[in-house]
Amino acid sequence: MRLTNKLYAQHIGWHFKKHWQVQGRRVPKDTGAAADLLKMGVQVKTSEDVLNPKREPKLVEIVGAVDKPIVEDETHPNWHLTAGHLFGDSNVLLGGLPQAQVLTNTIEINGFPRQIDEAIVSTQFPKTIDRTVQNLIISSQLLDAQQVKLPKIKLIDRPAYNLPRVYGISHERRNRLLINKLLFEIEKLAGRSVTVRRKLIDNVTFQTSLIKDNDLLLFKITGDKLISSARPLDTIKGKFNGDLPDLYPMKCTVSMPKQHIYTENTFYPIRREITCSHPHTIFTYFDKTVVGNMHGSEVSKTQFYGRTLLKAFAVAASRAKQLGDVPSNGVLQKPIVVQCIQTDGQEFHFGVLQLNTLDLSSDSATKNYWFHRPSVDLFTECSYQTGRPNIGGYNSEAFRILNAFYNNS
Repeated sequence: MRLTNKLYAQHIGWHFKKHWQVQGRRVPKDTGAAADLLKMGVQVKTSEDVLNPKREPKLVEIVGAVDKPIVEDETHPNWHLTAGHLFGDSNVLLGGLPQAQVLTNTIEINGFPRQIDEAIVSTQFPKTIDRTVQNLIISSQLLDAQQVKLPKIKLIDRPAYNLPRVYGISHERRNRLLINKLLFEIEKLAGRSVTVRRKLIDNVTFQTSLIKDNDLLLFKITGDKLISSARPLDTIKGKFNGDLPDLYPMKCTVSMPKQHIYTENTFYPIRREITCSHPHTIFTYFDKTVVGNMHGSEVSKTQFYGRTLLKAFAVAASRAKQLGDVPSNGVLQKPIVVQCIQTDGQEFHFGVLQLNTLDLSSDSATKNYWFHRPSVDLFTECSYQTGRPNIGGYNSEAFRILNAFYNNS
């Protein structure tokens, strides 16, 4: 039934409504009571202040809360007037391997040490090992269940065109699965007598700083996998001669970003008191979507080789500083030997660094040694063909070199 005046007339509610309408038009008169109370020092409050008093929020410390980022300027606690040249995981040297040699005071030897070459040639493998390695390549590259959105694919001729996004196994996971499976096969071939003296650690960080010709060099890198050993690698016998490349007119620190905010601390991930604390082999993954030049161009082959050398140098230098037996002239009493392997999941670059000195000045008589060969492709293609996984261009040399590196002691 529709509410009308006649209906309201039969109900007392109509009278209440009209009463409130009349009373709502009244204007309250100022009696002067509030002014008299203020003169007497009595505080006057409204009904809202009494019923709903204002409460100031209390600051509660939440465990795990993210603090506000510190402004990166002169007020930062780690700000220094002298800028340092940083080498990290995402940048490469413009001059490639020659620049890395000058930067680390290292001469290049094209070839592996004698004991590694002998192990590559003399080691006998079962007849089924090649098929086993091919199967683990396929399982790590194609048969894993992970499905994530892969990086965008750009066409050189049409840079503004957006191709459909592709889902699959991430680059980092493919590399990790491949290295883990290869090391598992090598450990089975080596036996317990060798594996008991090795330890494997993932995602380790190394940090150190050095002075070269009045320039501060900062090394802060991440090793995707570290093989540590119960005893250090033997010093490579023999005397090797060579000259450092001439970079003129380029400076050895070119393309290394400058930073005013840094710490000169040295960090090695394993305490020296632990039995298996000696660095044996460091694995580092190369992802072209993460690692690149400052000007955005593709990473060249020599830049790829130089990154391997700098990774090995950062590991050896941080270990030498942790041991604390570096004399004033920088020449180590016992050189530190570190093996380094860089891979993008298909191409492998192997190198061995012998750190003889931490004196990086241009007039230093003692040089460091870098043994390496050109990179080797484990395979050329791994994809589905007619609905079946297929691998092409398999090269067993990469597995043989990796096996010799693991068994080197």
